[in-house]
Amino acid sequence: MRDTRFALAGRRGLTLALALTLPSTAALAGDKDDITASIEKHMPGVPIDSLEETPAKGIYELTSNGQIAYVTADGKYLIAGDLIDVENRQNLTQGKQDAQRLTALEDIAEERKLVYPAEGEKKHAITIFTDPTCPFCDKLHKELPKLREAGVEVTYILTPRQGPGSKGFEISSKVACADDPKAALDGAMKGDSVDAEACRNDVIEENMALSDRLGMSGTPYTILPNGAAMPGYRPANAMLQAIEQSGG
Repeated sequence: MRDTRFALAGRRGLTLALALTLPSTAALAGDKDDITASIEKHMPGVPIDSLEETPAKGIYELTSNGQIAYVTADGKYLIAGDLIDVENRQNLTQGKQDAQRLTALEDIAEERKLVYPAEGEKKHAITIFTDPTCPFCDKLHKELPKLREAGVEVTYILTPRQGPGSKGFEISSKVACADDPKAALDGAMKGDSVDAEACRNDVIEENMALSDRLGMSGTPYTILPNGAAMPGYRPANAMLQAIEQSGG
C-alpha cells in the first residue's frame, strides 16, 4: 500500500511555497500599478519604457526615453541621481546606462555607420558621434591613424550638434549620400565642400534621436567598449588609456 504521508507533506510544502510567493508577486504588481498611475496622472506624456525592482527595498528603477530615475513604491516620490551599491562600491545606474548604450549600438543599421577598421589585428572597437563642422571632432579625427595603428576599430555616427537646419546637418546629409562617405568626411573635416546632394536627412535624424537617448551633450561623444560614454576631445594616448581601462 502506498504511504501517503510523503505525498501529503509534499502538497503542504507546495501550498506553503505558493502562499509565500503569491503575496510577493501581487505586491510587486500592485506597486507597479501605483507607480504607473501616479506618473500618468502627475507627469502625463512621460513614457515608461521599463519599470524594474532594484536591490534597494521599496525603490523601483524607471527608464524613460533611455533616461534612468528612481521612484518609490507608492509612486509619490521620484529620485534623480545615481543608485550606489555602497558595500560593493558599484554605481548601479552607470552600469545600467552602459549596458543600454551597447544594446542601442547593436541596433544601428550599417548604412548609418562609417567604419574605419583597425590596422592589423583588431583589439578594440569604439563608436564616436561626430559632426563635420565641429572643431574638436576634427582634432579627434586627426588622431584616427594612431588609434587604428593601435588596433582600434572606429565607427563614426554622423550627428550634427546644432540640429536640423544647421550647416552641420546639411553637410552630414551630403557625406552620408556621397559615393565615398569616408573620403567625403575626411574632406569635410578639413573644410572642403562635399560634392553630393543632401539626400540622407532621414539617416541624420535617426542618428540625432539615438544621440538624445544616449545622453549626448555635445560632439565628439565616444562610446567605449564597455558602453561607458566619454564626451569631448582626447588625444590618442588618453583615448587608448581610457579604452584599456574600460575593459575593452
